[in-house]
Amino acid sequence: MAGPILAGPNLAGLTRRVAAGVLLLFLFLQVAAPSLFVAPRLALFDLYQRVAPRHRDPAQAPVVIVAVDDPSLKAIGQWPWPRAVQARLVKAILGAQPAALGVDVLWSEPGAGDDALAQALGDGPAAIGLAGVKAGQIDADTGPLSPVIFHGPAGPIPGLPYFPSVLRSLSAIDLAAPGHGVMSNDPDGDGVFRHLRLLSSIAGRVTPDLSLEVYRLAARASYLSLYTAPDGRGLRGIGVGPSTFPTEPDGALWIDYTPRDEWPLISAADVLAGRVRPQAFDGRLVLIGLTGTGLVDQMRKTPVESMSGIEIRAQGLENLLAGRLASRPAWAPILEVGLTLVLGLFLMGVLPAVRRLRRFAAAPAPFVLLGVLGVALWSRYRLMVDVATPALACGTVLVALLGGGLAEVDAQRRRLRRDLELGRLAAARAEGELEAARRIQMGILPKPEALASDPRFDLDAVMEPARQIGGDLYDFFKIDADHLFIAVGDVSGKGLPAALFMALGKSLCMSCALRGETDIGAIVRRANAEISRDNPEMLFITLYAAILDLETGLLSFCNAGHDPPFLLRAGDPAAAITGEGGPPLCVMDDFPYRTETRQLAPGDLVCVTTDGVTEAMTAAGVLIGRPAVERILAALPADAGAREVTAALRAAVAAFVAGAEPSDDLTILTIRWRGAAPLPEGEGGAHGSAMGR
Repeated sequence: MAGPILAGPNLAGLTRRVAAGVLLLFLFLQVAAPSLFVAPRLALFDLYQRVAPRHRDPAQAPVVIVAVDDPSLKAIGQWPWPRAVQARLVKAILGAQPAALGVDVLWSEPGAGDDALAQALGDGPAAIGLAGVKAGQIDADTGPLSPVIFHGPAGPIPGLPYFPSVLRSLSAIDLAAPGHGVMSNDPDGDGVFRHLRLLSSIAGRVTPDLSLEVYRLAARASYLSLYTAPDGRGLRGIGVGPSTFPTEPDGALWIDYTPRDEWPLISAADVLAGRVRPQAFDGRLVLIGLTGTGLVDQMRKTPVESMSGIEIRAQGLENLLAGRLASRPAWAPILEVGLTLVLGLFLMGVLPAVRRLRRFAAAPAPFVLLGVLGVALWSRYRLMVDVATPALACGTVLVALLGGGLAEVDAQRRRLRRDLELGRLAAARAEGELEAARRIQMGILPKPEALASDPRFDLDAVMEPARQIGGDLYDFFKIDADHLFIAVGDVSGKGLPAALFMALGKSLCMSCALRGETDIGAIVRRANAEISRDNPEMLFITLYAAILDLETGLLSFCNAGHDPPFLLRAGDPAAAITGEGGPPLCVMDDFPYRTETRQLAPGDLVCVTTDGVTEAMTAAGVLIGRPAVERILAALPADAGAREVTAALRAAVAAFVAGAEPSDDLTILTIRWRGAAPLPEGEGGAHGSAMGR
């Protein structure tokens, strides 16, 4: 059926209207409800990160992580360490002249050595963490924070993470540290850390993230510049000293990740033991974080792989230093809507107008273009453009075009076929032509008795049209003394057109087989070419054709879209003779039908049917089904003759439908190979086809 549809008239009318309606609906949803496409969009952005991640040279990396890791815990003891030890760690790092130090640790309870730690933090550009508290009453926070200057409308910034209160380190330590930043960073709604929240609101005060505060200290900037949108709908960017970088309206930064194996951590134990050269910290930004087993800072899910919180913060900080930020520009949604519209119109305009082969080439073009565009913009400019949503739209339009085309063509063919059949049936009933056509049709089918003299096989066949004439066919004849040709086919449709096409197909199949060819695949290929040559009604034939070697029992077959035959072997349940097969005849020109084989054992019985058997239907619409047919065949005696099998299956189908009008023509061809045996004297190339007698 696919052949006529693909090669038929251009898709138009209803098909284009359906596709246009689908495209307009998709455009409306893309503009009015963009949240519907968040999941595929984020999945695409994660794919960008995995396909083309950011790479770094660890030897020249501007950000270094000093980790309180498992070796450090083993060498020094469980966390928290004595404040004097922590003070030595801070002094060792600041003594190596880093650009700035960020400590992702909170000291909220007093301990011995607090003064030493406070002095160590105050001796260099060090920022310590603040913990935002989401629950509880709003407490006025008067602790030190970096000042901010608004460029644009001042006031609350929509979308900032909000904390009613904050947990700070001890007053002496808190006041000594030159910088303060929020340590909290929430994932996206699906639990993946794609953003670094550069700003938070603590009881109404704008507070930088720890990474942003470290960046400020490294830049020797005394304040942060906040560039707000003129309409007051959030931020456009953040300025630190001479640098300004864009952000999301809620102050978030898309993190452009580097693979974790490019971020070697420096163990805090090595720093304390003096095993780290000062050059490792000189002029760099250093972060101290907890990564050891059992500590609070455990692994988080990112688009590339799981990382600790301090690694995520370091990734974002290095993005700021690199100045090449991943971003989703404000014009991206407009571009995405434009891509949906243009490519959807392309599919609607081009696909119905081109030929079948070019249609196969044109359909994937929008998807290839979108994929190349999305990856190119990300790889070269780190722009996050959602090409997944336009691709979904194109896929939906493509399905609408194909589905609408299938429905339109099928409905048109049904109307034409019904009108043609009704008109011819009326004329035939009036003149008695249908009965004459039935007699002619049944007369051209071969009779099993013509081959009954060969003891090597037992064969029987029957065809019952659903109406006076039908579209099923069967044929059998000897190609030579030792090779028997059999074929069963089913023409699309019923009535007179199917019967005429059946007669044409049967004659051409026989003609192709009697040219001395024993390769059944080649015979079917030639028959396909011959039958397809003149097919104005665009009918097709499902065909199962085979050649049985009567001496060896080798069954060479080719299945062109037909139901696989049943194989009955003594002691085994009924099974299907399956193979690779191919489409029905007249569906695809020049399809390379192949010969497949099955070795029969003496006594094996092959039963080939049309769907009038397996799809026999009761008046209530219940199908008999292939499993039921297998059970019927398996219940027959092992030594039943071909005629007995045919009659039993025919009777079982009649009993099942219980007098309901036949839904399709019924054809059964049964052959049992008895094994090699000497031929009677004079046996030769006679065949059972009426066309050859």
